[in-house]
Amino acid sequence: MWRILLCLCWFIPLDLIHAQVNSNSTLPADRAGTLIGEGQAFLQKRDYVNALKSFDQAKPLLEQQNDEYRLGRLLKQIGDLYSARTYFRQSAEHYRDAITLLRKTGQLELVGDCLESLANINVNFGYSAQAIANYTRALSVKTRFNDTKGMMQCQLMLSKLYFSDKNYELALSHNREAQQLAGNDWATETNTAIQEVVILTFLDKIGEAEQALKKAERLVAKQNNPTNSVKLLSAMANLCLAKKDKACAKLYVDSAKVLLRGSQNPELAVEALSQMAEINKNNEDYEAAFEAMVWMDRYKDVFRTENIERISAEINEAAGAALREKEIESLNLANRLNESQLSKEKQLRLALLRESLLKDSAYANQARFLAALENESKLRDAQLAREKELSQSLSRENALKQQLLNDERRNRNLLFLGLAAMVLLGAVIYLQYRKQHTNNSIIRKQSEELAVLNREIHHRVKNNLQVISSMLDLQSQSLHDANAKAVIKEAILRVQAMAFIHQNLYQDEAVSTVNMNEYIQILSDHLFKTYNINADKIQLHTQIESLKLHTDTAIPLGMVLNELISNALKYAFKNREEGAIWVILKKNSQELLLQVKDDGVGLPQHFQLENTSSFGYEVIQAMAQKLRARLNIESNNGTNVQLLISKFKTSAKP
Repeated sequence: MWRILLCLCWFIPLDLIHAQVNSNSTLPADRAGTLIGEGQAFLQKRDYVNALKSFDQAKPLLEQQNDEYRLGRLLKQIGDLYSARTYFRQSAEHYRDAITLLRKTGQLELVGDCLESLANINVNFGYSAQAIANYTRALSVKTRFNDTKGMMQCQLMLSKLYFSDKNYELALSHNREAQQLAGNDWATETNTAIQEVVILTFLDKIGEAEQALKKAERLVAKQNNPTNSVKLLSAMANLCLAKKDKACAKLYVDSAKVLLRGSQNPELAVEALSQMAEINKNNEDYEAAFEAMVWMDRYKDVFRTENIERISAEINEAAGAALREKEIESLNLANRLNESQLSKEKQLRLALLRESLLKDSAYANQARFLAALENESKLRDAQLAREKELSQSLSRENALKQQLLNDERRNRNLLFLGLAAMVLLGAVIYLQYRKQHTNNSIIRKQSEELAVLNREIHHRVKNNLQVISSMLDLQSQSLHDANAKAVIKEAILRVQAMAFIHQNLYQDEAVSTVNMNEYIQILSDHLFKTYNINADKIQLHTQIESLKLHTDTAIPLGMVLNELISNALKYAFKNREEGAIWVILKKNSQELLLQVKDDGVGLPQHFQLENTSSFGYEVIQAMAQKLRARLNIESNNGTNVQLLISKFKTSAKP
C-alpha cells in the first residue's frame, strides 16, 4: 500500500500546493508590523482617520499573539492620536490600558509619558486632584530615568495646579525645583522667576518677593519677549497691591494692556492674560479677572481662526490625496479579484481531470504491485533454497578439514614406532600418502564445484531477472496508459541493471566482484538502445578506473547509475538533438567518487531533493543511504550529480 501512496503523491497538483503555501505565507506578526508601519506613514501625512484605522486593525492581531510589548506601545500611540484629535475620553482609556501593559513589560520610560499625557487630559477636564496625582507619578518615573525636560515640565504643571488650589507653599516648592532643572533654558528660567515673585507675594513674603523681582527683571531685560514683559508687569502690579499701593498697581496694569494691544502673537498673549486672570482671581478682584478673561477670549478667537484655516487647508489636501489613492487601490483590487477567480477556475478543472486519471491509474497500479509482490516472494524462496545448499557444502568442507587434522595426528603417533617396524611403517606411510593425495584431489574438486555452483547461482539469478524483465515487457504491451508504460519501462531498466551485474559475475573468474568498467559500458549501451539514442549526437564520455567492486557495493551503485543515465537521456536533451553525458568512477583519497553529469537543460528552478516526489530520486537516496554515501546535486549548465562513498568493498572478505 505504501507504494500506491507514493504514486498518488506523484499526481498531486503542484500549483495547488504552491497556492496553499502562498496563502499561509503572511504571518499575523508580519501583518501587524505592516499595519503599524502604514499607520505611522499616515500619521506623518496628518491623515489621522486612516492612521487610526490601521492601528485599530493591528491591535487585535497583537492581542491574538499575546504580544504585550508591542501592544502597550501601540495603545500609547493610539492614545496620542485620540489626544491630537481632542477625543480626550478615548485617549484616557487607551493611556490607562497602555500603562498596565508597559509597566508589565518593563517599559517604564513610556509609562512616565503616558502618566504625563493622562495628567494633561485631567487638566482639560478640570480634575485637579487626579491631575496632581498623575503628574506626581510621572515625575517619579522621569526622575528615575533622569529625564530632565520631562521632570521640569511635571514640576511646572504641579506648581500651576497647586497655585490654582491656593496651596502656595507647594506651588513655590515645585516652581523652584523647575527653576533648578531649567539649566540653559532661558524661557523656562524667566517664567519660573516671574512665577516665584507672584507666589511669594501671595505668601505675604514681600521682602523675598522684591529680591525675586530683581532677578526676574534681569532675565526679562536679556530677552525681547513681550509676553514675559506682560507677565512681569502683572507680577509687579500684584506686588503693589500687596503693599496697598493701588496707584502703582494701576500703572503697571495699564502698561501691560498697552503691550498686549501691540502683540502680534495671539498664543503668547493668551498665556500672559491667563496669568493676569489667575492673579486677579486670587486677589479676589473679580472685575479685573473678568476683564483679563474677556481679552483672553478675543485672542483665543484670533488664534482659533488662524488654526482652523491652516487645518482646513491641510485636511483638504490630505483628503484629495487619500481619495486618489483609494480609487487606485479599488481598481487594483478589482483586477486582483478577477485574476484570482480565473486562477481558481483553472485549478479546479485541472484538479478534476487529474483526479479522474488518478483513479484509473491507481487500480491498474495496485494489480501490478500485487503481481510484483508475488514474484518477489518466489524469488526470496529460491534465494533461501540456494543459501541452504551453500550452507550444506560448507558443512561438508569443514568435515573434510577435520578429517585431515585427525589423519595428521595419527601420522605423528606412528612416527614413534621402533626401527623394527620400519618396513611396515614405510608401507603405511606410502598408503597414507596415497590417501592424502586422494583427499586433496577431492578438496580441489569440491572447491571447483563450489565456484561452478556460485557461477550457476549468478547465472540463474540473471536468467530469473531476464524472465521478470520479459514479463514486465509483455505486461506493458497490454497497457494503453502512457504513464503506466513509462513506470513499467523504468522497472525493466532497473531489473536489467541488476541482471548485468550477475552476468558479469558468472562470466568473470571472480564470483564475488564486478569489473565496473565492463559493467558500465554494457549498462550505458543498453540504455542508449532502449531509449533509441543516436550515439553520434548524444555522446557518452567515460572515465572509469580499473576497479573490481564487491557485489555489496556494485549492486546499489549500478542502480544509481541506471537512474542517473536514464534521467539524463529522458529529460536533459528535450528539444535538442545533440549533447554529452560524462560518467566518472574513481578513487578520490579514501573515498570512491561516482559522478554523472550532462550539458542539458538542468533541473527545475525550485527543485529540492528532500521535497521531490520522483521515485527515481527516491531510489537514488535509498541506495546512497545503503552505501552510507554523500549525495550532491548541482544544476549549472546542466545537471551534475556526485556520490561520495567512504566505505566500499573491492573484493570479498574472508
